[in-house]
Amino acid sequence: MKNFILLFILVFTSFCYSQKEKLVGNWLLTKVEVGTKIQNPYQIFDYNENGKFIVMGIEVGTWEYSKKKHSIITKSEFDKDFNGEAKILNLSEKELVSIKDDEKAFYQKINKNQITEANATSGLLGTWKLVNKDSDIVQILSFNSPDEFVLIEKDEYTQSTSKGTWIFNKNGKTVILIGFSLEHLKGLNKVINSSGDEISLKNNNTSYSFKKEINQASKIEHLSFSEEDFYNENGDYNYYDDEEKLPWKDFYKMMENLSVVNQLVYNYSVLIEDTEIFKNKTLTANVVVKEDEQTLSIDNIFNGYDSYNLPEDTALPPNNYDEYNKLYPLEGDTFRVVGEEEITTPAGTFNCTIIEALGSFDEKIKIWMITNKPGILAKIIKEKTGNFGHYFKYELQEIK
Repeated sequence: MKNFILLFILVFTSFCYSQKEKLVGNWLLTKVEVGTKIQNPYQIFDYNENGKFIVMGIEVGTWEYSKKKHSIITKSEFDKDFNGEAKILNLSEKELVSIKDDEKAFYQKINKNQITEANATSGLLGTWKLVNKDSDIVQILSFNSPDEFVLIEKDEYTQSTSKGTWIFNKNGKTVILIGFSLEHLKGLNKVINSSGDEISLKNNNTSYSFKKEINQASKIEHLSFSEEDFYNENGDYNYYDDEEKLPWKDFYKMMENLSVVNQLVYNYSVLIEDTEIFKNKTLTANVVVKEDEQTLSIDNIFNGYDSYNLPEDTALPPNNYDEYNKLYPLEGDTFRVVGEEEITTPAGTFNCTIIEALGSFDEKIKIWMITNKPGILAKIIKEKTGNFGHYFKYELQEIK
């Protein structure tokens, strides 16, 4: 009899230990049933071996297995909803079903090594741009190794970034996106199509088509000069004489050159933050020459908009030639001439004088003035680093 009791205790202890061992690890919460309602949260729970309870990468409390009640008991000061007891209804090496406060939760065990291997061969790694001709919003989805995704949504004035974990299932041809702030593509996505440069995903009966983005790092020229470069150790300006080095000093030559020009068309490129991808649009500067009145006007479209797509409650101010504005049609009086360069844009190949200048609020500007075409800029880069930074590029497309 004693041997039987001892055997029973050993078996029971072994069973309890094996149950706890099964619980240890990462679980993906795929479904929650509350009455007739069903939700699909797609959140990752980690029952750590040392008793830490981690949800979506955040340590929220502690956990323990109750062998008496066959349940999971969690304690948390982070959020009261994490406190309590979840009765285990089913537990295997791959599946966990529990119930707590009338909420029935379904989990799948996940293995990070297997996820890394599956993601690596998924064909999804890289950066993809949503194809949506009916919207001005740019959406960029990056699948990074081993399991991080980044979704960036940018409109004219704002940008949002969602980050999280992605899990590819080769057999089911699905990819799960898991993240807190994710609105679109959250949860289970069916991979409808996956080729070298295109993918199509279906989420809750909505289809999304993406095209692979080519790395554009080679098109990014960061401006390395600073305000200190323009002044000596006594705070005196170093470049008063550079005004004489500018190629456009004769107003009448500028007016003569522009008398046959009606418009200057530029490609305006905005570097999307945290990527090496540009959002592009076309800007058109109207040119008006009145020789009888000896006046000249070129729209200053180098603030990101022109007269054809003005933001609400915004006007494009007149930009008449001003002899005191040496960088016309731009504005600025802190600059230096740094050399010459031949560059090619869609509008042609031009010999240019290169100017480095300082704008407002720590903005740096690099300008390519076409030496023999007074009044026409071939390219402009504007960059501001740090908080509320930006990188803008304007490139001449056409002279009309």
